[in-house]
Amino acid sequence: MDGLLSWWDGVEEWLTGLPFIPQLVVTALVLVPLCTLVAAGINYLVGRLFSRIGRSEADDDHGWGV
Repeated sequence: MDGLLSWWDGVEEWLTGLPFIPQLVVTALVLVPLCTLVAAGINYLVGRLFSRIGRSEADDDHGWGV
């Protein structure tokens, strides 16, 4: 665990040492795909949970997904 924490501290120090624009680009390139995967995973799990308890999906007549 100490190795992982030491690595994370190094990454964090490297990232905060970058100028703003490269920091923004690196963060966006990492966080956007990561957050997309997490959101898709949560969506999948909630869908499985709702199908298990017998709740059907809500109607979406207008196609906005709201």
